[in-house]
Amino acid sequence: MSSSLTSTISASLTPEYDALWHKLHPLQHEMIITGVGRRVYPLLEYQFSGMNPEKMYTTSVHFEYVDDKKLRFCKGKYVESVSQEKKEAPRKVQHKSGAKLGSKWMASPVNFEDVRISNKKMREEEDSSNVHLHAQHRYLPVLTITEEGGSNYEIRLSHTVFITATLYHIDEVCKIKTESNEYAKSNREDRRRPRAVESLATSPPIKKSRKETPAHEEAVLVASVPAVLNSIPSTPTNDPVLLRTLPFPSAGLFTQTQSSSTIPAVQVVPPANPLNAFSAIPWLNPLNNPYLLAAMGLQFPTISFPYLPSTPYSPLTPTSSISPDSQPTQPEDPVKTAVIDKVIKEEADV
Repeated sequence: MSSSLTSTISASLTPEYDALWHKLHPLQHEMIITGVGRRVYPLLEYQFSGMNPEKMYTTSVHFEYVDDKKLRFCKGKYVESVSQEKKEAPRKVQHKSGAKLGSKWMASPVNFEDVRISNKKMREEEDSSNVHLHAQHRYLPVLTITEEGGSNYEIRLSHTVFITATLYHIDEVCKIKTESNEYAKSNREDRRRPRAVESLATSPPIKKSRKETPAHEEAVLVASVPAVLNSIPSTPTNDPVLLRTLPFPSAGLFTQTQSSSTIPAVQVVPPANPLNAFSAIPWLNPLNNPYLLAAMGLQFPTISFPYLPSTPYSPLTPTSSISPDSQPTQPEDPVKTAVIDKVIKEEADV
C-alpha cells in the first residue's frame, strides 16, 4: 500500500475477496474484457479506516499500466514484447454514493461492483461506469480517496495485478472464478443440465435432421409412410433360387453350383434337332449358348419345368419286305377282291 500523502487513512480488501485475489495472483491472474463491458471479478470491495469522521470524502477507482509490455500466450505461457498501444490518461470512475462523511465510509464495506472494463473506446462515451483497457496488458487497480479541501490518497495493492484477455488461457484461473463468481454460475456443469432440461420442457419440439434421427425412429417413420405406386415400372429382378434350376449359366450372371441336395442336378441337354439348322450348330443352339439370348436382349423364363427323361435315339427299321424305294400299295377292298375272284373262277370253268 502506498499513498501520495503521509496519513493514517488506509484501505484493504474485505477478507472474502482478498483471499481470492491472493489465490489468483501467483497464477498470472487473467481478467476477461469484452466489447460491451464486463464486471471486474473478484470485486474491488474495500474497508476504510483512519478517516476523520467529521470530514467529507469521495472515492474513485482507475486502472494504471504496470509496465510497457504486451503479452501473448504462446505454448502454454505468456511471452512479453514491447507494447505499441497509445497510452492515455486513465479514466477514474467515481463511487455512486458520491461525497459522504468519513464515519459513513468506515461503517460498512465499499465496493465498486458497477465498474465495467471494455476493449472498446466508444463504451466510455456511452456509459460513465465503463473503462477502456487494452487487451494483453498488465493493469493495477488504484483506489483514490479525496478529502474535502483537495487532499488525495492513492492506495495500491500489489496482489491485485491482472492481465487483460478476451478468453481464459489458464484453466486454473477459469475454474476458480467459475466456482466462486455467482454471475458465472451459468457456465458450471451442475447448472447447465437443469437449465437445459427446463428449456426443453418449455420450448416447442425441434424437428430432427436425418443425421440426428436414431435408426429405430427412422425405421418407424419409413414404415408409417404409405406406399405410393410409381407410374414407371421398375426393372424386374431374377430370383437366384429359380435361376439355379436352369441347366445352364443364367445369361452370364453366375455359374450354377450344387448348393443343396434339394436343388435338382444339371440335366443332359437333348441332341440338336436335325430339321433345325440353327440348333444343329452348337454355338447357335440357345440351349448350349445362353449368352446368345442375353446378347439379343432375351432371357429364358425363370419357371422351372419338371424333368422328362429323354429316350435314346434309335434309327427306323423296315417292318416289311417291301423296299423302301418302292411305292406303297393301297389297301385291298374286300368286296372288290371277292368280285375279281368270282370273275376269274367263271372264266376258268369255261
